[in-house]
Amino acid sequence: MIGPRLWFVAGLVLVVACGPAHEPGLEIDGLEMLLPVSLPDGWSAAATPVDYTAETLFEYLNGGAPLYLDYGFVRLLQTRYQLGDDPLAGLTIDVFDMGSPLGAFGLYSSIRPPDATFMEWGAEGYRSGAIAAAWKGSVYVHGEADENRAELTAVLEQLLAGILAEAAGDIETPAILGPLPVRGRLPRSERYVASDLLGHAFLPGGVLAVYRIDGEEGRLFFSELASSAAAGEALAQLRAHQGKWGEVVDDGLPISADGFRFSGAGLGSGTVVLVGRFVAGVHGDLPVDVQDRLLEELVPRLETAP
Repeated sequence: MIGPRLWFVAGLVLVVACGPAHEPGLEIDGLEMLLPVSLPDGWSAAATPVDYTAETLFEYLNGGAPLYLDYGFVRLLQTRYQLGDDPLAGLTIDVFDMGSPLGAFGLYSSIRPPDATFMEWGAEGYRSGAIAAAWKGSVYVHGEADENRAELTAVLEQLLAGILAEAAGDIETPAILGPLPVRGRLPRSERYVASDLLGHAFLPGGVLAVYRIDGEEGRLFFSELASSAAAGEALAQLRAHQGKWGEVVDDGLPISADGFRFSGAGLGSGTVVLVGRFVAGVHGDLPVDVQDRLLEELVPRLETAP
């Protein structure tokens, strides 16, 4: 088997002949430049690569397309590779231009399984059974083998490693995660949500991370609104929503003069505060004093966030 940086020429010729639908938002000549130009012995391109844009993505993902569009989807190039003559012994690789590193990370983190085997591909990658995925810069890559067989998944890993090695962009954590406290945070639990944080349309999106402290677990979150006034309105709507499903207490918060504690079905117990144009909080099984300590770390970082 050859190394991960060798690539399949025929696949490149096919996709260049097909031509891009528009100029992708990458710091390279296009998604075509990331495709394999050499494969291990016995492997070949099974079909001409398929090009999808925002207008045609639904043809491939159907009901799943809106999620990708929320994260800034620009373009997808799908390729299919086959081992020998067996059409059921192959793998499919989807290479996405997500328009920005935050969009690529956001999509990747939204579907990253917690029990995956993490790989050093690009900024972050994983393998889980017959599926592999990774991101770097504006590029998100998803691959799936027809079966979880070593002869298929080994090539899947090889191709993803090569694609991410060629992709332009940084491998740094997105700056939006910077305010998150470090102590107790579960590695690779951070997520960027493009819209409807906690399932609420009045929270336009934001950040989530899981914390485990003294055997208990909870989620820290924050959402940035357009202004402090908009954040105040969102806080009031969240307070009203939680009041329908449990108990809400408006006083006794040491972190912020504007906020509330809640308990009940759904999110469990939690604390929510207003921080300028941000709505931030903790929910889950963490005790109140631990919730307060996390927010005491988070609040000043949000106050000075650019």
